[in-house]
Amino acid sequence: MSLRAGPEQPGLPLTDRRALLATLSATLLIAGCSRPALWSGGAPADLDQWSRHLVALKDQLRSGSIDVLAWQSQVERLNGEVPVEELVRYLDADRLTAAFAYDSAFAETADPVLGPEIVGAAGMRGWFVRIFGMRQGGAIIPHVHNGMVSSHLVISGSFHARTHDRVEDLPDTVRLRPTRDGLLTQGEVISMSDRRDNQHWLVAQQDRSMTFDVGIVNVAPSWRYGHEANEYHMIFVDPTVMPERDGTILAPIISFDQAGEKFAAG
Repeated sequence: MSLRAGPEQPGLPLTDRRALLATLSATLLIAGCSRPALWSGGAPADLDQWSRHLVALKDQLRSGSIDVLAWQSQVERLNGEVPVEELVRYLDADRLTAAFAYDSAFAETADPVLGPEIVGAAGMRGWFVRIFGMRQGGAIIPHVHNGMVSSHLVISGSFHARTHDRVEDLPDTVRLRPTRDGLLTQGEVISMSDRRDNQHWLVAQQDRSMTFDVGIVNVAPSWRYGHEANEYHMIFVDPTVMPERDGTILAPIISFDQAGEKFAAG
């Protein structure tokens, strides 16, 4: 494996807030104390328990009592069992997403708030919850991550999801192994870490397609990366090149602008 750092990714365009929010999905943290609490009249007890489980999984990963693969399997099970309609109400998703304009192929985002009685003294430091909304054809452009984990639950519409394991880092490329290429519908969950499905690329198949995402940043790496990510832990790649004879893909590292032009130009 090459340990040479890949080309530094250019900063995201400051003038394109919508693109910024779309591509930095996995890294921006919630300013929880500045936002109104949800369900001021009292949240349903079962969903309070669900959200406490999310916090517990985050804490277990941070402490090292579970590894990234265990976090993935447990968060997929936890979020895959939650009733989507009840979760949407609990997160106040309809209100939070009412202003989405869907005027580009990038995602729009909104940040639900988990109350202090749920998140505890640490608050949302180092992790986030976020809703992503896209029009038909909108995309989360393909990328890999350094030092983070995330999960993605479809709460509305559907997506064409393509995921890959990150096999190794080579000069100017990342070797990927395809793991998923198919439809992701309401109630289904995918997740990623540096050990499984590290590359993900989602394309909305309907208007108002949405995911509820959970992410944890600054996670200890499982192996020594050969490329530096940008400040948002992201490396943009092109997984559409022809596969090698063994089925793996030598995906070139590309800039944000190149990725947006190719994968979110619609």
